[in-house]
Amino acid sequence: MKKIFVIVLIAFLLPACASKEWEPPYNYLASHINVIGKTSNYVVYEYSDVRIDEVAPIAALYCRDQGGRTAELYDIGLRADHRRRATFMCR
Repeated sequence: MKKIFVIVLIAFLLPACASKEWEPPYNYLASHINVIGKTSNYVVYEYSDVRIDEVAPIAALYCRDQGGRTAELYDIGLRADHRRRATFMCR
């Protein structure tokens, strides 16, 4: 009887766990990413506690607003306070 209960419980929990993707909320990203510099040709972000693949879509939106261009990662640097700076070129 216990085996059947465990199997049924797993059958209900697995789809619920597998279907959800973790996506950081907007407030989390906004509090961990700062714009350091921007022109129509590039944008520089300083960030901590997020990954570069979470910063890249924000750069893509910025470059798209600058004439429909795409964002291309140019440089990533580590600062002394363990924050990173990423420069994206709008091409």
